[in-house]
Amino acid sequence: MRRILALAPAAALVGCVTITPSSIGTFAGVLPCADCAGILAELRLYTEQGRPTNYELMETYMGTREGDRSIGTAGRWTTLRGSVSDPDAIVVQIDLGRIDALRNFQRVGDDELRLLDRKLNLVVSPVPRSLYRVSEFPAVTLVDADSGRTVEVERGQRVYVVLGANRTTGYDWALDASTPAVLTGLGGPIYAQTDLAGSGGTAIWFFAATGSGKQEMRFHYRRPFGDSALAVRTVSFTVVVR
Repeated sequence: MRRILALAPAAALVGCVTITPSSIGTFAGVLPCADCAGILAELRLYTEQGRPTNYELMETYMGTREGDRSIGTAGRWTTLRGSVSDPDAIVVQIDLGRIDALRNFQRVGDDELRLLDRKLNLVVSPVPRSLYRVSEFPAVTLVDADSGRTVEVERGQRVYVVLGANRTTGYDWALDASTPAVLTGLGGPIYAQTDLAGSGGTAIWFFAATGSGKQEMRFHYRRPFGDSALAVRTVSFTVVVR
């Protein structure tokens, strides 16, 4: 087991990845965090001759006092049969390399890993606690200056939207519902604020391209319970999934 500590800006998020034939899947999502805005987790699982071997986990703690902090962990993983609520469940268990440091995920279909607690109970929470299958392609990050831009992505590729905000003013970003929805949320959005009182922060959305076609995302910067006509700013992006 090895751990790597690094600092990364919010706009950069997760960098390029290496595609390997032994990788059986990459799963990503935003998990809740007690002392930060959220944890962007990316888990890559490997096998050898069909058996679980190694994993690579990158966790980016968003909006800590030191900024965004990324920790990489590599080690062994295995599968278990049964959780507390489902005796037939398949559980992915990763070894973090510390005493009593195991992390458990229940497989939900082929494309979701749902976080369990140490005793293999489902965690009851309104906050999403799942990782979703994504492709090995690096994420596409869209920022305020990209408003009006059309981007093309591959099926399974991640799309992150990073917008400057300052909730202390009473304003926040809201996303219009759009159909058809070719993008699926990976958790969030989250708001990462700087450590200075009254200063601005960053609102971040996380998506994966799960369908084919085109989707426009329109974000309005307004006070809660307002409407788009009262927005002081609007940005939009069009995503085409090949």
